[in-house]
Amino acid sequence: MQKTLLDILSPIKPSLHTPFALTDRQGCRVFGDELKQKSRKAAVRLCGTEYFLTAEMPPAQLKDFCLLLEEFVNSIFEEKLRAYILGKNVEIEDFPFPCGLIVIKNETIPELKSLVHKLFEDGIAIIIEDMLLLIIPTGNIDELKEASRALYETLSEEFPTRILISIGGIACSREGLTKALEEARKALIFAWPFRTGVVFYPEMELEKLFSFLPEQNMREFVDEIGNKLKKLDEDALTTIRAVLDCNLNIAEAARKLYIHRNTLMYRLDKIHEQTGLDIRDFQDAVKMEIYLLLNRIVDTHHL
Repeated sequence: MQKTLLDILSPIKPSLHTPFALTDRQGCRVFGDELKQKSRKAAVRLCGTEYFLTAEMPPAQLKDFCLLLEEFVNSIFEEKLRAYILGKNVEIEDFPFPCGLIVIKNETIPELKSLVHKLFEDGIAIIIEDMLLLIIPTGNIDELKEASRALYETLSEEFPTRILISIGGIACSREGLTKALEEARKALIFAWPFRTGVVFYPEMELEKLFSFLPEQNMREFVDEIGNKLKKLDEDALTTIRAVLDCNLNIAEAARKLYIHRNTLMYRLDKIHEQTGLDIRDFQDAVKMEIYLLLNRIVDTHHL
């Protein structure tokens, strides 16, 4: 977004006493002064894009200057971008549409941001409220889904805390970007903090359907199944979630839990004995999935 960058830099250039130039990856000068060949060069990331800054100064001073420029420019850019995404009265004429939106929820968002920047050099990462938004240049929803799954795998290996990724979708306009964020937010409301992995609001049909049920009916069902589950310990509840996540595939669930298949079968027998629910049975598994879903809705909306 060169125009946005120039709009930020041009007003402050007269007040800077340090001659410098910015060039893009192809070596074309996009801003600044013509400098001598002996000038030093360093990489900077401004407005979501990598440039090379050239200036006549010692290495340590050049490093400090780059850091200060990045902090100043990017703070203005992020404030403007945040307002733009939220639909406020701000314009960014050269926003890279079409684009894909990925929203990341985690307890260590600032640490995630630097890693996401390295993984997606052409992407723009920005923190809005308690979410990390990643905007990548694509108009293909399948590519966006694949990027989201790959990102989750990488982040879950690097960070031990719970990570949830919500796919916002493809946006071809400012209005589309704002809508994509709204839908990603809704998916997070349904899923956090009970789920990990990748969610996509248009594919959460059951969550959307059940959210329209009368509150009393939801509470009655949650209480009925919840009373049966009170006897279970944390291992048993984790076991139930793993079996459901693996679509009742016992062998796959055992691998996910890092236990032997026979150990898993023993746990399921014990759960059946304590609750009367056998999640190897399709009908009981459906009951359990509906309970977990409704319980999230009830907890989220404090019903």
